[in-house]
Amino acid sequence: MRKLFIVIFFMGTLLSAQNIWLNELHYDNASTDEGEFVEIVLENTGSYTLSDFTITLYNGSYCTTYDVKTLDMFTTGITSENYTLYYYEYPANGIQNGAPDGIAIDYQGTLIPGQFLSYEGTFEAGEGPAVGVTSTDICVIEDGGTQVGESLQLLGTGAVYSDFTWQDPASETPGALNNGQTIGGTPEPTLIVASPNGGEQWEQGSTHPITWISINFTGNIKIELESVYRDREVLVASTEDDGSWEWNIPVDQFINDWYAIIISDTEDGDPWDDSNAAFSIIEPIPVTPYTIYDIQYSLTGPSPHEGELVETSGIVTAKFENYFFIQDGPGAWNGIAIYPNQEVEVGDEITISGSVLEYNDKTEITDIINITILGTLEVPESVVLSAAELSTTEDYESVLARLQDVTISNDNLGNGNWEVEDISGTCMIGGLGDYTYQPELGEFIYNLTGIVDYTFGAFKLEPRDDEDIELTGNYIENENPVLSITSLSNYPNPFNPSTTISFNLNTNSTENADLSIYNLKGQLIKQYSVSNDQYSVTWNGLDSSGKSVSSGIYLYKLISGNKTYTKKMLLLK
Repeated sequence: MRKLFIVIFFMGTLLSAQNIWLNELHYDNASTDEGEFVEIVLENTGSYTLSDFTITLYNGSYCTTYDVKTLDMFTTGITSENYTLYYYEYPANGIQNGAPDGIAIDYQGTLIPGQFLSYEGTFEAGEGPAVGVTSTDICVIEDGGTQVGESLQLLGTGAVYSDFTWQDPASETPGALNNGQTIGGTPEPTLIVASPNGGEQWEQGSTHPITWISINFTGNIKIELESVYRDREVLVASTEDDGSWEWNIPVDQFINDWYAIIISDTEDGDPWDDSNAAFSIIEPIPVTPYTIYDIQYSLTGPSPHEGELVETSGIVTAKFENYFFIQDGPGAWNGIAIYPNQEVEVGDEITISGSVLEYNDKTEITDIINITILGTLEVPESVVLSAAELSTTEDYESVLARLQDVTISNDNLGNGNWEVEDISGTCMIGGLGDYTYQPELGEFIYNLTGIVDYTFGAFKLEPRDDEDIELTGNYIENENPVLSITSLSNYPNPFNPSTTISFNLNTNSTENADLSIYNLKGQLIKQYSVSNDQYSVTWNGLDSSGKSVSSGIYLYKLISGNKTYTKKMLLLK
């Protein structure tokens, strides 16, 4: 059954006001950084599920996220007049030292206005809940002279973040009120425009939600559109204060780069707020269809379609916290990253429309305007690469790939990353996936599958789950025994015109195995059925139709049940 999702990105719908803010921070001190933590204040804790709040740490140099925690992972401190303090203690050097770096707080994936804060400068987030937003510098810092046991804190008296002021390092108070701080009282009725809030480009004839936050306010909302000439048009005279109102933009709405939204109390116009900066109404942007290969393939640098609005199709191969990957076939140039994450699952066949972005040299489709789920298909076969190929070749960026016969050469590169090696070299392994496996130095891994990702200037393999990490011996006998393999090789290699593929099968199963030969594009060249008592197959360089194949690298795969064993061979003519 076909399911259609039309997805329009905005800052989000907040059905009630989340009065939450960053209250205290320690990220740097003399010598080795110790006792690093962040402290959060939340009003009316009982009204929320703590796991709906996320605290994201940002690396300002790359504008990327490097750590994510939900509020239920924090330690609960004191409660003062229905304001509860929560704090999380990070390991040594767990919070980066700038300059700049930042912290964002979101509720159900929507950034809390005013809570993308940075220290030692500002930057625009390239991903995560604050994507496209420029941080606000707290204007105080810690440095190598800050003492262990000190922190940056908010000072003052009030009930909302804006009532307080950041102060220089002072004796830390995790879980308790800061030095010189009083929290409580009743906040003044407040309305805050969340979207559009500056920089948006909304097309004629499109539909977008206008969103806002209200604090200690009861009543209905009036929404007005203000133009460059300060003329106001009432979009809705009175609507419920539920945080969102759908605006069906007229197809003939005047095209202009200067519009603002004003939200106010219906009765007397107080309180009120307007967009922080202007947004635009533009003509509808044409969408051009391309294959993933068309979008990705480039021997000279970025995508040839960078900045274009495109449509493409593929099968979801992996889904991580902030983004997912699709692929329209095995092999080079056939995978791409989609940001941010959506309501899709691995195996979904989708058509998607969005803008092509080169984010820190990784090709992505972002600013998604349309996703259509066509059905469910098998995920494309992983391509077998050497560690050196994976680490150095852009051809396989965002493609499902597999390393074979690797050994863990470093079990902790930091930030959840580790490293493996084979005879060709080393390869970084990431920690984004949902796996429980803990790497141990020197351990052997028979098959290691994942997505080839590119972050912080390096290629890495991102396993999706524990099934992607196949340790030697994982194919031992069970209730329904399948073939196990103690050797798999071919001789001669390189070869011309033929080679013998040899194997040793240990089994008490009556089932046969399949030996298949593929080119590097993942196309099936030849297939053999292998019986239990068979030890070799000779391939003469012909495909299934009897035609001679060209010189190059070919993969031979011995498949039994859900187990696949793959090696490479080289045909030279």
